[in-house]
Amino acid sequence: MFKACGWGMSEFSLVLTSARVLAAVAAGCRALEARKQEVNNLNVYPVPDGDTGTNLALTVKSVLDELQSASPELTAQELCALVEEAALMGARGNSGVILSQMVRGAMEELGEHGFVGSAVLPAVLRRATETAYRAVRKPVEGTMLTVLREMAEAAEAIEAEEPQVALSELVLRVVDAGWQSVERTPSLLRVLADAGVVDAGGFGLVVILEGIARGGAVSLHGLTPEALAVLPSRDEAYEHAVSPFTYCTSFLLKGQDMNLPEFEAALEPLGDSLLVVGGPTQLKVHIHTDEPGVVLALATARGVLHMVEIDNMKEQTLARTERLRKEEGETRTGAGGSASVVMSAIGQDGVDEAVLTEVVAVVAGEGNKELFVNLGATSLVEGGQTMNPSAEQLVQAVRRTTAPEVIILPNNKNIILAAEQIIGRVEGKAVLVLPTRSMLAGLSAMVIFDPHLSADTNAADMQEVLLGVASGEVTRAVRDSRIDDMDIREGAFIGLIDGKVMATGPALLEVAEAVAAHLVNDGSEVMTVLVGDGEDHQEADAVAASLAHRYAASLQVDVHEGGQPLYPLLLSVE
Repeated sequence: MFKACGWGMSEFSLVLTSARVLAAVAAGCRALEARKQEVNNLNVYPVPDGDTGTNLALTVKSVLDELQSASPELTAQELCALVEEAALMGARGNSGVILSQMVRGAMEELGEHGFVGSAVLPAVLRRATETAYRAVRKPVEGTMLTVLREMAEAAEAIEAEEPQVALSELVLRVVDAGWQSVERTPSLLRVLADAGVVDAGGFGLVVILEGIARGGAVSLHGLTPEALAVLPSRDEAYEHAVSPFTYCTSFLLKGQDMNLPEFEAALEPLGDSLLVVGGPTQLKVHIHTDEPGVVLALATARGVLHMVEIDNMKEQTLARTERLRKEEGETRTGAGGSASVVMSAIGQDGVDEAVLTEVVAVVAGEGNKELFVNLGATSLVEGGQTMNPSAEQLVQAVRRTTAPEVIILPNNKNIILAAEQIIGRVEGKAVLVLPTRSMLAGLSAMVIFDPHLSADTNAADMQEVLLGVASGEVTRAVRDSRIDDMDIREGAFIGLIDGKVMATGPALLEVAEAVAAHLVNDGSEVMTVLVGDGEDHQEADAVAASLAHRYAASLQVDVHEGGQPLYPLLLSVE
């Protein structure tokens, strides 16, 4: 009956392994992705943190990404620590942060046991509940907190009455209890009753857990969108009303011996919806405030900021209200002819702010082009090593932009000079060249690019990022040579850092490992690997996987199909 779950659930217990945990998280992620828009459609109030389904999905996806690059040899305790860290680092919005705290509690309990079983599951759910409730300063019933608590209570009751209940049966009965709890949320929270809907966070939580139980299979379980929603519902879990404050501010703070209660107390007078979670070396912070600058100043006095997001909630409120007004009455025929509210696509919720700056990037490789576009580059020029574009090509690319200011990313030391020649040559455009010397440096800079800021402001922020990026390359030698007492043979692999040959040899793996070893230091956090195109592609894929495995315990390793010619591997470490 439960063979479809796909992740090895036995009759009474399940030992935690990398493969099993990966399969379970992947199953939950698939289920949520399939129903993400249903969860998003349960948003009635304009919310700054993004749609609940999207926030939950991004949080779960961050865990999945970490597990996919994790060593298969991790112990159960190491696996639980990895999942806990990934959930915290990837948490988005209130719903994602609260989910990360549920995960934290669950992983702490599982890490102590090393397995999940019929007798362990109730304790796991109870600890997850208690951890999440502690994270929310003013818990409100009728939310995803309630749903998890009632699932924990159901698990405890079932296990107490039936000590020999099979794990697979217990899990599905707990999921049933979760759906029943979701259906009760409007009776506990008036804003839900007024809108005629259930809580979105609780709905999403049960979708994830049911996905894990059923191996990713999606079951409407009697809770269709038509049955659940008369109107779309509110998003975030524990708030009664729209925040009176203007800015939704969130960030990750890293430091040493940070005092969570003291920092939380310092932030509390500055706004509402405050969440501060984490440990002594890193904290995830979310707050609605009128003084984001003061909040960030308090943070920087305690550590280093990462992943800062500040959104104007009042503008988003106006945008969402207008969108819902236009969409009112629009319906889509569902199963049995029932009608449900049609919502616009994700990403169309915000106000159309003026675009001040666009990016022109010099890029080689189809995969790399897609990465730059996804990060916000609007005009690409084909080029790179041995393929240096002319100044005229760059001029034409700048002319294709519509913003008044443009940043050029040369992404190669041989293109910087040509890029600088066009400054002042395109009428009506203020052009600035950020001297990126590699595509990986350009990608790192693009992570914090904001089109609504000036070119000068963006360039300053991007330049700061570049100071923490070290890049390397692996290619083949085109001739015999001798450099720095190193004999290099034609056709051999050579590893370069900042243009200097650091290693050579007949094996791609050996040279790539040498380059990576030069790049990684005690402060390294993220390694990015771009796999090139050409005759070495298959071997490069294998080497990239080997590097991901080797460094997974100490770094976040991101591998992408870059498609660049001539260079089987490009690596960077931040």
